[in-house]
Amino acid sequence: MHFDFFDFQHTLSDEERQLLLRDTYEHILKKVSEGSGRNVNKILKYLRESDFYAIPCRHHAFVGGNAWHQLETLVYAYGEEVGQSCDNFDLSTTFSTWRPQWQALMPISVVVASLLHDVGNTHHAKLRFPDRVMRRHGRKSTYVLKDFLHFELMFDENMTIVHHQHKTEQSLRDETPDEETFRMIWEMPLYHQLRCCDTLSILAPMTEDKLMKSLEAIEEHLLPPDYGSLYN
Repeated sequence: MHFDFFDFQHTLSDEERQLLLRDTYEHILKKVSEGSGRNVNKILKYLRESDFYAIPCRHHAFVGGNAWHQLETLVYAYGEEVGQSCDNFDLSTTFSTWRPQWQALMPISVVVASLLHDVGNTHHAKLRFPDRVMRRHGRKSTYVLKDFLHFELMFDENMTIVHHQHKTEQSLRDETPDEETFRMIWEMPLYHQLRCCDTLSILAPMTEDKLMKSLEAIEEHLLPPDYGSLYN
């Protein structure tokens, strides 16, 4: 796939950008996990020890681009609506339809799916992918989280990350074993969140200044719920 040139207008050095990304990820993941009973410490340790904050990706081809892209994915989940079309589905309509439903989810689920859906692109001295997942982009990320780090993924988080590269209804149907499984995933708000916002980050990447300002603007959405009141 061809990706048009985009000027990210970086003012930070590569080293400064990596430190900023690390600090931002640690702030967000610690914030949304507070009181949830879900321990993100192993994830944060892995992100620091691997090349997570350094590696680029095809559409964000600069040092730290992989992590930058995932931050944009989170910003789009809670930011302003954007109307665009891509990959045979109407992104604007899909976004408008599903946005209220994914914003009603626990923030930790949206954060995990957004910030870690491409964690499988990383390299770590102790990580070796088994052959059965090597060619499966989303499954590599859930392998890191579930199998290597033993982080508890909720069912919709797991299915969303595994299938996030399937952007169209037909593509998802083709990659699931039966109609029941397809329908179950297709009806998940979190799947549509990642489906839309991952695509938006690719189609409409953000300059350094815009991403930093947008992150500040979504802080209120990242407040963890009062878990005690939810179960009383």
